Amino acid sequence: MSATEIFERRRNNLAKVIDLLIETQQFKTGKEICEHFGLSASYIAQLLNSKRQIGEKAARELEQQLGLDVFILDQSVEPKVELVSIPEQGRLFQMQVIEQQAFALISLDSPLSFNQDIFHLQSQHYAIQVAGSYYFPSLKPGWWLICDKQAELSTAGILCVYLVNGLQLILQLVSEARDHYEFQSLDESRKVIFQKTDIEKTHSVIAILPTATYSNGRNNSAHHKTG
Repeated sequence: MSATEIFERRRNNLAKVIDLLIETQQFKTGKEICEHFGLSASYIAQLLNSKRQIGEKAARELEQQLGLDVFILDQSVEPKVELVSIPEQGRLFQMQVIEQQAFALISLDSPLSFNQDIFHLQSQHYAIQVAGSYYFPSLKPGWWLICDKQAELSTAGILCVYLVNGLQLILQLVSEARDHYEFQSLDESRKVIFQKTDIEKTHSVIAILPTATYSNGRNNSAHHKTG
């Protein structure tokens, strides 16, 4: 097989792997796949949409990052992907307060900090533990927010808003226009408008787990929607 043919096979197999991950509803978009596996979306787009060569080293690195079997991108048979197992520590975060209500997310190392008997995290979910008092009394330190990457946005819904400057905010959606969103704080004391160009993404908060409910374990159940 010529070098050109092997490059093309790797490109085709990479495209099939990404299509499979979307078809199995583990992810909605290629960008989401890249975010999850720590890949550059622009780099993957170049590999798929141009004649940029996927060399030996690049192919092996891609297989490793995507959790694929070694040499699967070189195979002539249809590639197969297992359901992606997302470790709990990859889905548990805590607020690191930067300025008032603006925060960054820091990953929690221990999966033991979250009890899945209260809320079973599916592949599209992640949990944020509230820190600081800036969202009080709407949210108290230690409470958990369950975010859904795939849920539809709804007016009056609570969102985790990811700004392009790297900060996050928890806000309530008031309205959406062609080029901007209008939000309000959780206590409805102030409103703010963000241009869509200022926002990287928004994820719906589908459940809030108060500390008291959470700490009582199986004896109580938090109000939530599992989707």
